[in-house]
Amino acid sequence: MLLHVLVVAPASARRRPPVARPGCRDSCGNITVSYPFGIGAGCYRDDGRAGFQLECHGSPPRLTVSGFDHHLAGLSLASGEARAYLNATRECFSSTGALVDRTNSYMSLQYSVYRFSDAKNRLVALGCPNLGYFVDGDGYYVSGCMSVCRPSQYAMPGPCTGVGCCQSEIPADISFFGPYLRNFPPSKDSTAFTTNATSCHYVFLVEDEWFTYTDRVFLNRTDDFAVPLVLDWAVRNIDNCSAAGQNATDFACRSVGSQCVDATNGPGYRCSCPKGYDGNPYLDSGCADIDECHLKDEYPCYGVCTNTPGSHTCQCPPGTSGGATAKNGCRPKDNFTLALKTVIGEERHRDTIREEGKFITPVPGFKLPPLPPNAPYEEITSQSVHACIPWH
Repeated sequence: MLLHVLVVAPASARRRPPVARPGCRDSCGNITVSYPFGIGAGCYRDDGRAGFQLECHGSPPRLTVSGFDHHLAGLSLASGEARAYLNATRECFSSTGALVDRTNSYMSLQYSVYRFSDAKNRLVALGCPNLGYFVDGDGYYVSGCMSVCRPSQYAMPGPCTGVGCCQSEIPADISFFGPYLRNFPPSKDSTAFTTNATSCHYVFLVEDEWFTYTDRVFLNRTDDFAVPLVLDWAVRNIDNCSAAGQNATDFACRSVGSQCVDATNGPGYRCSCPKGYDGNPYLDSGCADIDECHLKDEYPCYGVCTNTPGSHTCQCPPGTSGGATAKNGCRPKDNFTLALKTVIGEERHRDTIREEGKFITPVPGFKLPPLPPNAPYEEITSQSVHACIPWH
């Protein structure tokens, strides 16, 4: 006889949900590469939009977008963001205002799954006098600002507000960054643009939280440097979830229970695991139940924690009561007080029955028998009727 034994693995040994397609590389250096992104043929989502196909080369490994060569420093399925690096555009001038050096760094995301994040990036122009701006793929102005410098005795260290440094927001759904700088040559007629002029001017798109302008140390630099920026990615071969759901074969949300969310920056949509689950919603069976009982920092429980599909319960141990989610929230039950309350409750119940019995109006044809000492109800009888009236 063949005996099949089902072994249930403990929660700590449960399978981690996959992040990449079977047989595909799931990292480049310390960066996790999760599907729909992928490295190599058959490992990424191929829907006619560039951006999901990645390459990993060099030592240390460098992750880039195939066909664009953009350097990626991070990818997130949960937030729908990627982090990239781009060199600042620079122009340097002689004391007479002649251009002596220039580096220009543009970035194209056209026809790809990426957009420049309007919520987490800003355009910054450094140096003075300097007008920094950028255009879209059609050459139209998108955003810009102007910075000038004041005499040293009036210069105040502080935020990037227009003196030596300026910044501006960018609109949504931008897929091309073409930076430009405009210098203002020295003029005898005006000192507004020539006071404390810097030899080099910069313009760049940068992650808002990364850049902090404090003093002229940053302002007086003359070298090239790269800055991080945030890209919003989405499945963009169709406009939204409503349209995507009409084609089950191409629909990117594959895991059971996965949810579709419309993109907030440009057309498209993203997928997420349902509440209480995590993993990769773009893969079949990619969403796995979260064991909240093993995540005590996020889901504190000082009692008996039981994991359930998509959730968990947290109860005080037997013999205690209170709130198990708070430290010292469970306290021993007072058995004496509980017993006393029970006895008092029973006595009051019997007293109530006796008192109520005094006010029962006799009904012709009915006979009210003597009330038993511990009866929870009274029986009323007649020649042809037997009724039971409960007492509450």
